[in-house]
Amino acid sequence: MECAGTELPAVVFLHGLGDRASSASFEPVIDRLEPDRRWCRYDRPGAGDSPAPTRSGRDAEDLGRELDAVVAEADGDGAVVLVGHSFGSYPALDYALAHPDRVAGLVLLDGVEPAFGLARALGADDLDDVAMAEEALDLRAIQEQTEQAVAAGGEPLGDLPLVVVARGRDGSAAWTAAQRALGGLSSAGALRTAADSGHDIPADAPGAVVDAIGSVVG
Repeated sequence: MECAGTELPAVVFLHGLGDRASSASFEPVIDRLEPDRRWCRYDRPGAGDSPAPTRSGRDAEDLGRELDAVVAEADGDGAVVLVGHSFGSYPALDYALAHPDRVAGLVLLDGVEPAFGLARALGADDLDDVAMAEEALDLRAIQEQTEQAVAAGGEPLGDLPLVVVARGRDGSAAWTAAQRALGGLSSAGALRTAADSGHDIPADAPGAVVDAIGSVVG
């Protein structure tokens, strides 16, 4: 975990999934944040610079406990803005639904809409085929838990400030519809498109990410 800055609300970054996934993917975004903005990024166990977890089968509850420790470091008992890229949208959504008092807003970057599903989003025939470095996650459990968490219908996030930033390149009509559905989880949700970006929005369009954070903070 790495944190810097003093100006609140703090921003917490959640990276995607894959053999090379890590919080380093957010460096282009962090470089463009306003100088005093408080931010934290972290590598989940088994990803980036974090050692592998001591057990397998980690689920959404495990991810939530780990994120809770980062949120506490970011701003004690205060509320933070969560920025989740790709798979990082799942723990961000789960945490916002379980701890609404700790989340001031959400930014989801080409995130996975739970009904769309992880396997389909990650282009895998089966969840067993999804690369995850040494994270030892139970992706089936996480998929089921996240689907259930948002199954309340309507707008389960209430009026929580939410900006969804979708890729502008290589996205299907079904993916665009799923991004729109993500934005609809909050009555204050908004969908934006990073026109020149592929799936790796933090690298392709860091300015769009900073603008989205600014909208949520504002």
